[in-house]
Amino acid sequence: MRSRTATVLPAFVRTLIPAVILAFVLGSCAGTVADSYEIEHEPAHLETVAGSDHPKILLEEAAVRRLSITTAPVRREANLLVVPGAAVFVDPQGSWWVYTNPEPNTYLRHAITIQRQADGLAYLTSGPPAGTQVATVGVPTLYGVEEEVGH
Repeated sequence: MRSRTATVLPAFVRTLIPAVILAFVLGSCAGTVADSYEIEHEPAHLETVAGSDHPKILLEEAAVRRLSITTAPVRREANLLVVPGAAVFVDPQGSWWVYTNPEPNTYLRHAITIQRQADGLAYLTSGPPAGTQVATVGVPTLYGVEEEVGH
C-alpha cells in the first residue's frame, strides 16, 4: 500500500516515462544499421541478350522450386495462339508480354498481341510459337527479378 506522503509526479512526467522506456527497449533490440550490405549468394542473375532490350533471367533450380514457377505450352486454336491468362502481364508502358521458358531455369520476355481474353485464357494474334513453354505461376516475381526490384 502506498504512503500518503509519496511524491506525486506531474502528468507530463507520467506520460513521458513509458515512452522513454519503450524507446530504450526498442533501441536495445535493434541491431546496427548498415549503410550498405553485400548479398553473399544470388539465386538469380541476368544475362544480356543480343538484339534485345530485355535480359535473360537465369534461376537456380532451388529458386524455381521455392518460387513455385510453373509453365504451360502455348497452344494453337484455329488461327490464334492460346496461353493461360495467368501467363500474361502488362508492363508500366502498357505493352503485353509473357515469359518463355526455352531451357530449364531460363526465362525470356516475349511480346504478345492479345485479340481477346475469355475463360482464363488469352487468345493471341502474335506471340511465341505453339509448343513454347510460358511461365504461368511466378510471372510477377520474374518481372521483379528482371527489373532488379530490391537492388
